[in-house]
Amino acid sequence: MMRSIITLIFFFTCFSTAAMANATPTQGMQFFEGTWAELLQAAQKQGKLIFVDVYTTWCPPCKQMDKEVFPLKEVGDKYNSKFLNYRLNAEKGEGIKLAGQFAVKAYPTYLYLDAQGSLLHRAVGFQSPGALAGHADKILSSGTAGSSISSFENEFKNGKRDPAFLRDYLKQLASLELDNNAVLNAYLEVMPASQLAKPEGLLYLSEYIFSARANALVFVMANYPALSPEQKKTIAARLYSKVLYTAAGPAWKEGRPAEMKQLIAYMDMLAPDLPVQQQDGINKMRILYYGMVKDVARLKETGYKRVGSLMAIPLDSIRREDARLYVQVMKPFLTGEQDSTKTPGFQEEKQYVINQYSRKVAVVLYEGAGAFATSLEPGDPALADALKWAERVKELMPPNPQLDALVEKLRKLAAQP
Repeated sequence: MMRSIITLIFFFTCFSTAAMANATPTQGMQFFEGTWAELLQAAQKQGKLIFVDVYTTWCPPCKQMDKEVFPLKEVGDKYNSKFLNYRLNAEKGEGIKLAGQFAVKAYPTYLYLDAQGSLLHRAVGFQSPGALAGHADKILSSGTAGSSISSFENEFKNGKRDPAFLRDYLKQLASLELDNNAVLNAYLEVMPASQLAKPEGLLYLSEYIFSARANALVFVMANYPALSPEQKKTIAARLYSKVLYTAAGPAWKEGRPAEMKQLIAYMDMLAPDLPVQQQDGINKMRILYYGMVKDVARLKETGYKRVGSLMAIPLDSIRREDARLYVQVMKPFLTGEQDSTKTPGFQEEKQYVINQYSRKVAVVLYEGAGAFATSLEPGDPALADALKWAERVKELMPPNPQLDALVEKLRKLAAQP
């Protein structure tokens, strides 16, 4: 329960891997040393599958894997004879490109490959010894002949385009969380538009759209108004969370205003069929876009709308809600239903649960204040409100140099005539 709440707060999962501790050469999982090319060559020579631990060096749960799981003899017995095991730092050397190639989005991610380096299976996050053994058993019992994604890749490259094959290929790509844009575009081309425009066709397409640049997204959105309310809710939930909101952040960071404008237009179409929390996310993206294109009037309108009545909530009410939510999250651990010592990253995450409602309020205020500080002209009356928002964040959150800098910047901007 704690992990799901933390994931909602921070919109990403934090994991990492460090060097294995207290393992001897004769026990636990043994890792191949060498380049990626040497790994593939060795796997082909030895006739083994490949297990890859994709990690970064900055979060706790993978350290727990290194300390408590990888050194176990039972894990070594399961993996060493059948797999070549390999560690890949996703932020260094070859790991940067390979993490992108395999669409790694969270750490740790475990990749199971055939000897040619084609993906067979993946798992994400902390894994108990039993769970890790289960992944290995799944791969070993299913066999690899014809199951590798490479067989689909080869047939697709050779021109195979019948709908049944493309549907199977899309399903396989989705199960491995790999890019499917080319295959989905091909499916859109071979299927009659009249059939795809039916509700069942649109629902199917929406299930496999993972890219904001997919032709299928344009097709689905063009036919979206004709759907029933329930069908709209299903498609809206899929497209907002899987595609549109995810793509808007990079579009803003990389300075692509035309793309961001289109994404927001799609989100606006979906907004009536989305819950309140996701509509707030749309307002956040509007603020970023209006700041990007210097549309100050709409930036201020949306900023005030998003902040709403948050400043009217008394501090003691916010603290009481923090306490209530903390007790709610900690209850299973206090009653003994769950063991905190067996929860990866428990102590680190506990610190974020203590004031989770304060953080929720602070995020909205901080983002609004930051947007105003970046885009408004010195002396704009709205800067005084942004300063109040930032000062409230200082009351809610621990000391932070970046926040202090924002407050000082707003003071100077608001004071100018």
